[in-house]
Parts: sequence; structure tokens; C-alpha cells
Amino acid sequence: MMLFDQKHKEPKSGVELQGNSITIRAGVGTPTTINVLAFSRDSTLLAAGKDFGRVVIWRAQGGTFLRAIDTGQGVVTAVAISPDNQLIVTAGQEGQNIKVWQISDGRLMGSLNIDRPPVHSLAFVLNTRTLIGAENGAPTIVLDTASKDPVLTFPGEWSPILSIDGQTLITVLNDKIIVRDTSDWQRKREIPRLTKSGNPLAVDAHSDTLIYGDFFDNFGFAAVRLSTGDLLPYPRPSKMLKWNPSEGGFASFDPKAGLVFGHSGGKLWAWDIHTGKTCVSPILYSESGALSPDGSILVGGVDNSIFAKEKVKAGVALWNVQSILKACSM
Repeated sequence: MMLFDQKHKEPKSGVELQGNSITIRAGVGTPTTINVLAFSRDSTLLAAGKDFGRVVIWRAQGGTFLRAIDTGQGVVTAVAISPDNQLIVTAGQEGQNIKVWQISDGRLMGSLNIDRPPVHSLAFVLNTRTLIGAENGAPTIVLDTASKDPVLTFPGEWSPILSIDGQTLITVLNDKIIVRDTSDWQRKREIPRLTKSGNPLAVDAHSDTLIYGDFFDNFGFAAVRLSTGDLLPYPRPSKMLKWNPSEGGFASFDPKAGLVFGHSGGKLWAWDIHTGKTCVSPILYSESGALSPDGSILVGGVDNSIFAKEKVKAGVALWNVQSILKACSM
């Protein structure tokens, strides 16, 4: 299934093909590009952050268009839906704030001021008021969407990721990984960082598993024991899977199936951490993707890039995970 934006007047793209030459206007995006995708906690809503400040929300089951919000934030870099499905927060490359919107009518509810935009990740914790944000180059901050103020700041800690249940926060601090309980924000433990360029990508505290990705090909992806930081004795995935955090992408862990789903190098992929088997999609010319929290739906942005061999309509591709596993014999 494909999900599409509602028909609207699109601004002129900053990337144009003129004869055999490509012209790229600095600071100007492409109106059809989808930079980030995020599900609601109950997996019923899906939001896409696009260039030119546009955010689109669909009902995930059936793909019904729900609402578009023009945020005025330029290239949208992060979105998150509140656990009660009432609010959506957005961040982009323009402006000094995170904006809070009401989903029902698209009304702006307020702004959360930050120091160093852009924000590259947003995630709600266990309630509608508490939000985790990561600014450009750190620190990780905890924000209150009601008071519009920062509650806590973790200096020097970056790359925040939340566990599936929202109870555990993982951040990186120099040569170590910090594990926190979101109920009181206290450090539960510290574990060694495997390499200087590697970062945690997904975590499940119940199975004591941390999925780790490294910028360089000599390491790639690995599964790590969360309690100790030791590598788990699982086969590494195929060298076809590459991770470059500067290009965006995502990785998410489905502990029930022991599978990691990700989007990097313009492709979606699945990795069985127990067997090392991988399954990779054709190139989608995008770096946005997400796995629904219930593990049933995988989505990825499709960009009608000027480099694409076949011209397609830009949008969001949606797959049933069970169908992927069957097709991939996983």
C-alpha cells in the first residue's frame, strides 16, 4: 500500500535537472521529500515530516489521510505523536523552537524553546507532557509540553533512544553508554561504548538487548547485552547493510521475533539477529522509515528522485510485517 499527501500547491524544488546538469539551491528542499516518519504509541496514526515545513498525518490502518500541518519550520527534522493521540510535536531547520500542535484541528498549542537547532529526534515518554529531544550536537533534554519549559538537561549526552515501553532511556557520553529509568531519570548503569564511532540504535530492556550500529564498514551492526555491554553471540548481518547516521535512516527492534528492521543507504531491510539472515528492499531514494510499536507495520519513504530509473509518485510505502517475513523466508 502507498500513502500520499493531499493534493496541494507545492513550492518549487531546490533540486532541478537542466539538460545533463543538476542544480541544487542551498537551503532549499524538495517538496515531495519525506525526512522522518513516526507512529503513535498505539500504532494507529502515522506522521511524516517533509521539506518546506509540511507534516502529514494518516490513519495507519487503511491509510486514510487525516491532516496536514504547515509548520513554517523549513526542512522538518523530527516529529512525535503524544501517547493519547491528541498532540503532535514538530521540529525543523528554521526557528529556535519545537512546536506543539493539536491533531484534531491542526491548531498551534505552543512552542518549546531550544538553544541549538535543529532538533534531530523527538519522543514522548510515558505521558502526554514529557518529551525527549536531542538538539544539534547534544545535549539530550527533557521537556514539558504543558509548561513549555525544559525539565532536565543531560550535558554531553547525545543520540537518545527510548525502549519500546518508554521506561528506559539510552544516551551516549564519550566512551560509555548511559542507561536511565524514565520514572526518575536516575542512572541505572553505565556500559562501555564498543567503538568511538558506534551508537546504540534500538533497545529492549526486557530481553536485555541493545542494537548497535557503527559508522564504519568494519563493524556494521551488532546485538549487545544491555546489562553488561558485551557482544551477544549472534551472527552479524550481511555486509549489504550499511549505517551512516549523517544520512538519516532508522533501526527498530522487534523482540518477539528477534528481528531488527531498518532503513539506510536508501533501502529498507530486515535482519534476524539469531541467524544473521537479511532481506533488503530495492532502493527507495529516501532515508525515512519506521516500525509500528506493535511490530505489525513497516513503512518507508519513497522519493521520486531525479536519479531514479523509474519515475514513481512520492509517498510512504506500507508493508504488513508478516507478509515481509513470508516473502523473505524469515
